[in-house]
Amino acid sequence: MPKDSAYIGVGEPVSRVNDALEKKGPMGEFAAMSRGVFTQVLSMAQRGLNPASNVDCARFALAAWRETREHQNLFLAEEFPAIQFLGVDRLLSRRKRRIVLLVHNVSSKKRWLALAKLGLGKRVDHFLCLSPHSQRVLVEQYGLPPERVSVIYSRVDTAYFQPRPEQPTKRQVCAAGAVNRDYDSLIEAATGLDAEVKIAADTVWRYSVAGKQTQARPLPPNVEMRSWGTYANLRQLYAESRVVVVPLARPIISGITVALEGMAMGKPVILTRNPYVEGFIEDGVTGFHVEPSNPAQLRERIRWLLDHPEEAEAMGRRGRQKAERDFSVERYVERILAPFSAAGP
Repeated sequence: MPKDSAYIGVGEPVSRVNDALEKKGPMGEFAAMSRGVFTQVLSMAQRGLNPASNVDCARFALAAWRETREHQNLFLAEEFPAIQFLGVDRLLSRRKRRIVLLVHNVSSKKRWLALAKLGLGKRVDHFLCLSPHSQRVLVEQYGLPPERVSVIYSRVDTAYFQPRPEQPTKRQVCAAGAVNRDYDSLIEAATGLDAEVKIAADTVWRYSVAGKQTQARPLPPNVEMRSWGTYANLRQLYAESRVVVVPLARPIISGITVALEGMAMGKPVILTRNPYVEGFIEDGVTGFHVEPSNPAQLRERIRWLLDHPEEAEAMGRRGRQKAERDFSVERYVERILAPFSAAGP
């Protein structure tokens, strides 16, 4: 990586980065970058700023631009505040710099408007995205040349999340996450199911959906829905469960972190069919896809995996192998750095 480089993104709180570096929590790409891959690393989280606030994003974008204006090589890890950063750079910078941008939610009209319609994407040398479908959207709808777009998928810490053969498994299904989750379908599928269903309905970023969901409908006696609090608790939940379910609501890029964590733990994963998450779960090989808003099909797939433990374990082993081969943090970082390496010094 060039010496005059900077990583700019939402990032993670200092405590979580320290936990990752001390192997007390999972390693994400931000913690990996904090080990010196980039000359400078700037994070909203470490400055106490809220990525959901447009004001905070704008403040951070301006500060980040000022602090990195001498750097020639920039990696923008999130669309917001990255889009504000690109706007500031267009207004204030007179020289062209090498900028690589990771676009998460390519289906967002705001992203399309800023990057394609308003032309901020012209300041970006290379775009990264998380799935082949996202790549097609960037090329076909954003009008980007195919050679300027690469798929990097996502990542999971395969050392932190790994099979625990000493842990007895229960006749239990688990789910996790709060963003874009269709827990109504999972709860309906779980009604009358001969298994416990545990839903860790929270995100480490901002909120939990447990209260909202449980107010909408009473939970069956075999379903528990709450925050699990810590990564250690979540890892234990995966370990004692036989199946990991990721029920998605809208067709956007979401749910893949939990899917990969389940795969890394050696569990079969059931994932709602969604073009943006293609390439993560191999249907019938590492888990199953189910159609959106289809509790009956979801229940049938859960039952099959519970009633066929040997086949389910084989799926889990193949999922673990795929996570190690394709989705490790190290592989992910290599993909992030590739556009810089290809461009030369």
